Amino acid sequence: YAPKQVIPMLSGYRDSIIAVRGNCEAEVDQMVLPFSCMAEFSQLLLDGKTFYLTHGHHHNPDNLPPLPEGSVFLFGHTHVKMDEMRGGIRCLNPGSVSIPKDGSHSCLIYENGEFSFRILEG
Repeated sequence: YAPKQVIPMLSGYRDSIIAVRGNCEAEVDQMVLPFSCMAEFSQLLLDGKTFYLTHGHHHNPDNLPPLPEGSVFLFGHTHVKMDEMRGGIRCLNPGSVSIPKDGSHSCLIYENGEFSFRILEG
């Protein structure tokens, strides 16, 4: 867990990062980051599907926002990897790179229309 070291690494990707506000972010975080991180959610259309990205402390798999069937709901609040269908919506949680609650540092990759979890070591 080293947020000050992560900022320069993310800066190179500032034009392609979509970030949403978590339950611990504050305005001070926005002051040091070169990309927006204060939105409660982000919604985009990708590969013909609606993707809804949020932290997960308001909307979550048990309290989904209104989404069309076949949508993808991405959240992270629990810090536990998840890939489940809920009412026609695919719910995904990448786990956590820094503070995993299931023991493995992980992230979620989306390539060529497919999701895969990546376990990070070291």
